[in-house]
Amino acid sequence: MSATCKSLVEEPGSIVELSYDDCMHLTVQELHDVHLAGIRKRFSELRGKVDALDRLATEQGIDDIESIDQVVPLLFKHTVYKSYPLSFLERNRFDALTKWLNGMTSLDLRGLDASGIDCIDDWLRFLEDNSDLMVHHTFGTTGKLSFIPRTKWEWRDVIRLSGKSLAANGAPDLLDNHLPLVAPTYRKGFSTTSRSLNLMVELYAGGDNNAVFLYPDGYVSADLASLAGRIRSAEARGEEGALRLSPSLLARRDEFMEAEKNRPAAMRDFLARVFDTFGGKDVFVFGFWPVMSDWAEEALSQDIRGAFGPNTVFVTGGGTKGREMPDGWRERIFEFLGTSRYFDTFGMSEMSGGNAACTVGNYHFPPITVPFVLDMDSGEPLPRKGRQTGRLAVMDLLARTYWGGLITGDLVTVGGWDEPCACGQTSPYLEPNIRRVSEVIGGEDKINCAGAPAAHDRALEYLVARSVA
Repeated sequence: MSATCKSLVEEPGSIVELSYDDCMHLTVQELHDVHLAGIRKRFSELRGKVDALDRLATEQGIDDIESIDQVVPLLFKHTVYKSYPLSFLERNRFDALTKWLNGMTSLDLRGLDASGIDCIDDWLRFLEDNSDLMVHHTFGTTGKLSFIPRTKWEWRDVIRLSGKSLAANGAPDLLDNHLPLVAPTYRKGFSTTSRSLNLMVELYAGGDNNAVFLYPDGYVSADLASLAGRIRSAEARGEEGALRLSPSLLARRDEFMEAEKNRPAAMRDFLARVFDTFGGKDVFVFGFWPVMSDWAEEALSQDIRGAFGPNTVFVTGGGTKGREMPDGWRERIFEFLGTSRYFDTFGMSEMSGGNAACTVGNYHFPPITVPFVLDMDSGEPLPRKGRQTGRLAVMDLLARTYWGGLITGDLVTVGGWDEPCACGQTSPYLEPNIRRVSEVIGGEDKINCAGAPAAHDRALEYLVARSVA
């Protein structure tokens, strides 16, 4: 057993101190040992501290983990982090929402009184100010946001790991050699992207004096994200007039709509600020393809090409977000930036380790992420060998205060179980053709769980009932 393997077996979180390249070249047996030891460690640590896990394990009759696949019945559905009633948001029941969240984390939130809070943003800020949590949210189509109870120090590990991954794939070591950070988005917020950028400013750029944002004083509002979903859902039911909106939420919506109306002017101002401050220099650019395309078009209309240095680090991911892109859009982004080198990643809000694309385009899992491919009909794990296609599930071993087991809504093909990738890495990887299950089946994604499927529902019903007691 190598020293790297031994360290990861003892504590998976040690990956943030180890050579990332060594971690991505473990033998098949070493990776198995890391995964099994990590699963057993996290289960034993969290079983009695995370109520959602404890209840599910009791329902499933699982008290110990003897094999990697034995944990599959304990993997949460990806909807678990929005399993609270929507009425908690609609009626400002943040006291009940805090009780519900308490069942998802090993931290004790029972002493926090959130009864006087009247919006999601203030609730998330309250949790950050009064606990070790730095909760982040996803965006929900019905107005229900997923709330993931990651701690401040877990978040630092996530961004440190991302930096090491980038360096191992050819980028500068941003943790030791900071670059100016440029992001065509809002400076603050509580979404996964906003939380990530907040720490990137500190750990990759060295502070706000070395960063430029499209909206330096704005933030992505969780309340508006929820409101947008509720409006869409109400319109679909023909009940938009029944929505109850507080004056403060209406004011926030109007403020956001005004900012978006002025977006072209803001983009021109942003371009001028970035070019004046960092033009010709190597920078770290973080942006999704559609926004980067808009920015590039504005720059090229002003005849700005080759804006930054040749060693600029451009990080993106998430595809085109369903947007139809014009011919040549990618090349025009590169023409503006002055580099065609970019770092593509696959990640999820619920997962700590981002999967960086290798030189042949596959997304490699770091050893702190245990991947599973589940049969679409039975929910049972497929063999960990060859190439397997099915529903992706993961066990996140970097999560230490919440249960990192998750069944996703992604239909994937995973290879690299027993043969190295063409790039030379020996870790399992996602092939790039990643699709949403709901898009493939053309309807609602109904997850089939291994073990006793009803156990998941009973465990969550218990948590919800306790949060309103």
